[in-house]
Amino acid sequence: MAAVTPGRAARTRRRALALVVLLVVVVNLPFAHGWWVGRSIEADGVEVTATVTATRDSGGGLVEFRYDRDVDPEQRTWTAAVDGPGFERAVDDETIRVRVVPGRPERYEVVGESGSGVLVVLTVVADVFLLLALALIWRRRPAGGLRLVALEDVRRARPGGRLEQLDATTYLVVGEVAGVESDAVVLDVGEQQVRVALGDFSNPVGWEQPAQVRACLPDSAP
Repeated sequence: MAAVTPGRAARTRRRALALVVLLVVVVNLPFAHGWWVGRSIEADGVEVTATVTATRDSGGGLVEFRYDRDVDPEQRTWTAAVDGPGFERAVDDETIRVRVVPGRPERYEVVGESGSGVLVVLTVVADVFLLLALALIWRRRPAGGLRLVALEDVRRARPGGRLEQLDATTYLVVGEVAGVESDAVVLDVGEQQVRVALGDFSNPVGWEQPAQVRACLPDSAP
């Protein structure tokens, strides 16, 4: 069997899983933040009247507004996308009703503000694709069905992974240590992981280090 980089498949899977998990966090962070801010506005917000400073109707009503000084002493300009009736009222009255958290003018919700339906849909679609990616990565995990019994102490080896059949029942297992148990060691040979029961033998090789051991099928163990 041709040699492969030790643990390459396992490391690739771990990195792929870590990347997908990171993408899940990044994709859902805006939605989660919006939900948390919305809860804060609902619980602590008060309704005030703000002055409309500009409006733009470009396929959707966009309103710029400014609070009174007692709400926002810095007199910054804020924006909101509002529905059709809300936009018309803002244009006609030059004011707009806003629910805002006292002392936190950046936490607000305009009465008649367009919902975040598009964001929800995009987030759900992205999550579906990421879950499919996780399922594919999981299904491609290495088989771990081969179990052998050591015929010698585990030794350090050069980087490389292979499972070489020496005779009808004996194998040479070379690979990265993927697991260390009290009575066994698991070696990643690249295409699969092989569990080798140690019995009276020892394993001085640490996790993710290249190792090798001669082993046999359980029925052939001496």
